[in-house]
Amino acid sequence: MIELEAIKRNIETIQKNIEAAAARAGRNSSDVTLMAVTKTKPAEVVNNLIEAGIRCFGENYPDETAGKIGAFRAEPAARLAMIGHLQSRKAKIVADLFDEFHSLDRPEIAEKMETLCMERNRTMPVMIECNVGNEDSKSGWHFPDESISDLFLGDFEKISKMPHLDIRGLMTLPPYAEEAESNRKYFVRLRKIAEYLNRHCGAHITGLSMGTSSDYTAAVEEGATIVRIGTALVGPRDYSKK
Repeated sequence: MIELEAIKRNIETIQKNIEAAAARAGRNSSDVTLMAVTKTKPAEVVNNLIEAGIRCFGENYPDETAGKIGAFRAEPAARLAMIGHLQSRKAKIVADLFDEFHSLDRPEIAEKMETLCMERNRTMPVMIECNVGNEDSKSGWHFPDESISDLFLGDFEKISKMPHLDIRGLMTLPPYAEEAESNRKYFVRLRKIAEYLNRHCGAHITGLSMGTSSDYTAAVEEGATIVRIGTALVGPRDYSKK
């Protein structure tokens, strides 16, 4: 298990990289949030991240998260987001335990979450997942060319009218690449989708969740407001713990 001092060193490195990338883009690094991705990591790692100053967390597996929810709730300022594909049968866990839902990838799960949030008298901040890499293995709306489909626009309008879901932004997970530069075009694409929605659909998209351990510097240069960092922060995932 990664120790507190190692986490602190990793945070320092990541924050310096974010600051440098933001400076290159003429941005303020304070506009970029470092989200710690803690899937497969035990509660002790969450505790160490909180001790090191992290307050934004992303988890992929609702059942696993439920087993360590006490670690997140020990810090009142901590925010917990669901960032993985959500099965309908696990939606209740997200409605009960998570603060935000950053991987809303289809109309059916939007309808499910709307009903659950209405029953709980709460509003859930959400991000719409855009599959800008058009990978069949990944969830989210596809964007096979430079246009934006009527299907996506219709779904977006429908979700935007759901009173218990508050669209805060867009999220993407492009194809894995060793070099950050390889994914720049996908980050540009997500930013342009947000700009289109704001300009032509009356949306108020301000959040762009994009960039992971291998490509977050390019994501920051292209407008990311949230970077989701796991491996570079807390080491490789242990899927035997899933």
